[in-house]
Amino acid sequence: MSERYRVVATATFQDDVKRLEDHIVERELASNTPDEACLFRFRDAVERAMGILSFAPHTCRRAEEEREFRELIVPFGQGGCVILFAIRDADVLLLAARDQHENDYR
Repeated sequence: MSERYRVVATATFQDDVKRLEDHIVERELASNTPDEACLFRFRDAVERAMGILSFAPHTCRRAEEEREFRELIVPFGQGGCVILFAIRDADVLLLAARDQHENDYR
């Protein structure tokens, strides 16, 4: 049986997710046909991604710039987000998140 990993969110990651959620809300409010459930679907997508990281984080791609980090793509709507993380023993440290269309992490 495979080892379980503890997923730990850093403050930076939490701030990034909040920024992404704010962007989703603003986009939906500006839409001609706002989707009231959009934010809940985004949160569900991120939650499913955490399940992958708690079970098999080594299956995610290595980050191009920093090979010690890995990235998980979270599909959502027309794009999604990318989560940057590091594996430290039995912990998966969530370091940052960005929209797939952004150029880089802050």
